[in-house]
Amino acid sequence: MTEPGSTPCPHHRTRLIAVDQDAEFRECLDCGAILEKAVSAEPPPIDESLSDA
Repeated sequence: MTEPGSTPCPHHRTRLIAVDQDAEFRECLDCGAILEKAVSAEPPPIDESLSDA
């Protein structure tokens, strides 16, 4: 946890702790905060064409 007046943690070092259909949860290894990130329901676009095959 950060102390009053100190710089907030940038959460650079995290580890994955859980994933469900809508979100993934990570723990910051520096401050212990639990971070939630929404998971996209759509797959990422594929940047290939059939002419490359």
